[in-house]
Amino acid sequence: MMSTKNQHPRKGSTRRGGFVLFLVVVVVAMLSLSGLTYVSLLYTEHKAVHLSGDELQAEYLVGSGEEMLKVFLSMPYAQQEELGGWSDNPDHFRGVLVLGNDRSPWRGRFSIVSPKVEDGKVTDIRFGLQNESAKLNLGVLPQWDRSHPDAGRQALMHLPGMTEAVADAILDWVDADANTRPQGAEEDYYQGVLAPYAPRNAPPTSLEELLLVRDVTYEMLFGADRNGNYLIDSDEAAQAQSDSSMSSSPMSTEERTPWASLLTVYSAERNLTPEGKPRIDLNQRDLTKLHEQLSAVLPEPWARFIIAYRQRGRLKGQPKAAMSEEEIPLDLSSPGKFRLRSVLDLVGAQVSIPHEGKPKRLVFSSPLANDSSAMRDALPKLLDYTTTVRGQVIRGRVNVDLAPETVLRAIPGMDDALVGRIIAARAAPVGKEDPGRRHALWLLTDGLVTLEQMKALLPYVTGGGDVYRAQIVGFFDQPTPTARVEVVIDATVTPPRQVYWKNLRDLGPGYPLDVLGAELPDKATSTTVWERDK
Repeated sequence: MMSTKNQHPRKGSTRRGGFVLFLVVVVVAMLSLSGLTYVSLLYTEHKAVHLSGDELQAEYLVGSGEEMLKVFLSMPYAQQEELGGWSDNPDHFRGVLVLGNDRSPWRGRFSIVSPKVEDGKVTDIRFGLQNESAKLNLGVLPQWDRSHPDAGRQALMHLPGMTEAVADAILDWVDADANTRPQGAEEDYYQGVLAPYAPRNAPPTSLEELLLVRDVTYEMLFGADRNGNYLIDSDEAAQAQSDSSMSSSPMSTEERTPWASLLTVYSAERNLTPEGKPRIDLNQRDLTKLHEQLSAVLPEPWARFIIAYRQRGRLKGQPKAAMSEEEIPLDLSSPGKFRLRSVLDLVGAQVSIPHEGKPKRLVFSSPLANDSSAMRDALPKLLDYTTTVRGQVIRGRVNVDLAPETVLRAIPGMDDALVGRIIAARAAPVGKEDPGRRHALWLLTDGLVTLEQMKALLPYVTGGGDVYRAQIVGFFDQPTPTARVEVVIDATVTPPRQVYWKNLRDLGPGYPLDVLGAELPDKATSTTVWERDK
């Protein structure tokens, strides 16, 4: 009879078999977890790569917007107006499609955004540009001081919350000398701070540089708008109120207009004809060339009178009986001894010319009479084609059509009454085809100022400006990364160039995508990064 002793497994063998099974389960679990981790890592890296690609594409969308602006601003003014103009043109500047098409689920766009200002306050956004000539140019304030002592400080004192000490410190930073103004700050002050530096003693390269000036704060310069979307959002308003309760600074509330919306270092305009050619310099030495140039764009009596004015000067005293039919004799051999300070010197002027064989001199009156109707017809063309300013660029003049009341008050020669008349006149509807609005001389032709007042104002005011600021937002018709920058484009040169660039990506998109012009899909049909790239 066989023994059954060996038919039962040993106890130790059973324990070892269970332990091996447990090890197998643990190893399989660990391998599964490792595989899952690896797949998850791959998926995360996959999304990160495409996210980075989307960010890069959004930046290229912004670049497309900048290039489109340069092309637009290089066009003649008339062509810009035909396309809708630069100020508020959603058809041309909102949701411009760059990537994809109307049937593509993945579309990339850009929008050009600026603040909409009503009654001196920002109320919304618009799709267009800001003209830098509507602001006070810090770079010209030392020149204003030379023409009108203390004009620079008086101009800055019109800014909300400005003090004489801060105004003097800003002017010391901007002017070329090292002399400290009564309440200002020069190198000796800045060398005594924790991290010493020197004042620029020249116009700043950007407004952000003013944060280096003694006592200038971020709130003074940029206000309560922390995300740079021109509006005070609810959280920003709450933060401003909190700052106001803890600070005695008058600039700590959101009601104050930030200086950045009133100041600039870039404003300039082209000293060119509407066709983009240099204007005729009325004070050039070669009178033969001057007569030839004037005869090509102006009636011959105009050309002859200007030559006679340059040779003989203005007849002083009370107006005299003038020749009405006889043509002004032209002698180009005589040099030009007199200069015109502005084209307005020709208004109502008379010249006296010796007449061969007669004891009396001949008196001729300017074709441009001191009459509102005559000036309204003739002055725009005269300013379009002639100039008394050398160079192809004029810097720092203030656009009286666009400047806010605060900036208008800063102009030398402006008083409260005149500013009020300008604001009221701007509110009246004016046709875009009115040629007088191309220049600030509408103040004269509309009777807001006298001829002498206009002569005094002309070096400081303009009706144009060719440097523009805007935000460019690059985005997609999907909830993906956006890019946002602030740029300043200088169109006084050909081709227009970028003179300022500030990356606002870290501040967020700033605006809802649908406001920017995105065609957002339904959530049920929206495309994720993973689904797009499968």
